[in-house]
Amino acid sequence: MTDNTEPKNRCGYLGPRGTFSEMAVLNYEKFCDKIIPYKTIREVVENVRQNNIERGIIPLENSQEGSVNISLDLLLDKSDLKIIDEVIIPIEHFLLAEPDTVLDDIKEIYSHPQALAQSGDFVYEHLPDVELKYTDSTASAAQKIRGRENSAMIGSRRISEIYPLEILAENIEGELKNQTRFVVLARECAAEDVNKYKPHKKYKTSIICAPEVNRPGVLHEILSAFAERNIDLTRIESRPTKKKLGEYLFYIDLAGHQEQCILKNALIEVKNKCGLFKILGSYQCAEKKSEEDGDRNGRKKAQ
Repeated sequence: MTDNTEPKNRCGYLGPRGTFSEMAVLNYEKFCDKIIPYKTIREVVENVRQNNIERGIIPLENSQEGSVNISLDLLLDKSDLKIIDEVIIPIEHFLLAEPDTVLDDIKEIYSHPQALAQSGDFVYEHLPDVELKYTDSTASAAQKIRGRENSAMIGSRRISEIYPLEILAENIEGELKNQTRFVVLARECAAEDVNKYKPHKKYKTSIICAPEVNRPGVLHEILSAFAERNIDLTRIESRPTKKKLGEYLFYIDLAGHQEQCILKNALIEVKNKCGLFKILGSYQCAEKKSEEDGDRNGRKKAQ
């Protein structure tokens, strides 16, 4: 008898195959019997919410270009989702084109806005007159240039293994270390038992907060709850509330788990000072992976 039951451990990512999001999900060894590509980050999030998949991996921030704003906004808007894990991978960009293409032939370059920005110095120096074309993902850029003369795209080395494209230049992201942090999302009801506090593990807690009234010194008052307890803030970023010009909310990453007594008390204090307060999740800190790790895991899972 054939078993036609759907795998229970499904994880969505920003596709198609060959994106850095796929590399992240291939590196996520804890959970994935089946990985499913989606066209946009929003589609990944919505399919987790609708219980079509159990997990979704979305990019959150890049070491060179900063935060992915659509991901931040979705974390705020989708109150029924929690961060349960993170994956950090190095980003290495390659310029790819149809076989027999040379640099002087290129008139346009396709890629995701982040990839184009991260490779901006190379493009400015070597291809200053090309037209830049934005796509939903790096891999969709590969599909755009198939069969097109005078076109190239920027993406990962893996794309050259999936599509019949040649590498014209490698490591064009520049000399600065380039990494992207991805977060793993699950429905709140499914996330409750995933990251119960274990004293020997290293955790990170993410929150969103905003003062009820914007006034001088209010952010200092909020952050003092952590400073007085010597709690490390690993990241803080402001985003407009989109309700009124000049009003902001804050995304904060903290060292520790929300069930630890010191952090729990600090979070209660901050909540009492804020009009908006949301705990996005407590999760284990990521181990940094290499691009080669992602390729090995991908081949293993494809077998």
